Amino acid sequence: MVETSVIMATYKESIECLKQSIESIINQTYNDFEFIIILDNPDNKEHIAFINDYVCKDERIKFYINDKNMGLTNTLNRGLKLAEGKYICRMDADDISELYRMEHQKKYLEENDFDLIGGISQMIDEDGNTIYSIKKVPTNFKKIKKCIKYNQVISHPTWFGKKEVFDKLNGYRNMPLCEDYDFTLRAILQGFKISNVNECVLKYRMTKDSISRSNLFEQYLFARYITKQYSEGKVSEVEEAKAYVKKNLSDKNAKHYLKGNERFNNALNNLEEKQYIQFIANGIALLFTSKYYLDKIFRFVMVYLNS
Repeated sequence: MVETSVIMATYKESIECLKQSIESIINQTYNDFEFIIILDNPDNKEHIAFINDYVCKDERIKFYINDKNMGLTNTLNRGLKLAEGKYICRMDADDISELYRMEHQKKYLEENDFDLIGGISQMIDEDGNTIYSIKKVPTNFKKIKKCIKYNQVISHPTWFGKKEVFDKLNGYRNMPLCEDYDFTLRAILQGFKISNVNECVLKYRMTKDSISRSNLFEQYLFARYITKQYSEGKVSEVEEAKAYVKKNLSDKNAKHYLKGNERFNNALNNLEEKQYIQFIANGIALLFTSKYYLDKIFRFVMVYLNS
């Protein structure tokens, strides 16, 4: 019986990114785990051949292929049903875990009697270059319950938690674009204790697609709805959340929100590179880009003030 189950879903990531992700897990300083990899693209022969090669080398890897594309939520739920570990560790197929990640997270979770934790991420681009680094995440559970009203503060790719949490909540729900945020809010409302280890545990790869994807505004609207329900002590109904988003979605606002996201990430990169004039320029431009993105920034500020 293994102690921890690592769950990774793959789809069409580059082989180089997939290699870095897999090796960052199999080379962990902690090794009492099974590594469940599920391919959600049965036509991806390149992934099948590549992952099977690892299966032959490392008996901890268990490889499954979906008969058809199921989407991330259903694929993760399949992984949870297959998991035999006491703990669940999430991993994305284009990110890189620090080599001590599981050892440190397991120790922190057990010593502080938490149920689910995350950690700090360093944002990198397709080539592995640092875009910016998150400096601090909230760790105090009472503060997290306040912070999470404004933004997700337990980064999904960094999750490490007790399997009983996932079992009690029946895994993820099909809350579009916010399945992890929805899960975290439900976990807190169910009485589970959540925290972060305040150290970098993961390099999170931000591709051009992730920065410029067209459904970012839609994701913001879902998050806005479910946090409003959480603030009232309620678990959101999926269909009601969909109706809210449909009512408030528009191409014009989505376009402006997307531009705001681009300028915000550029500003953070300017700050990381100490390019202060460009930082100010992007910051000023951002003020006139999207009122909804300004609300997003307000939520970031509220997280900071409540951390």
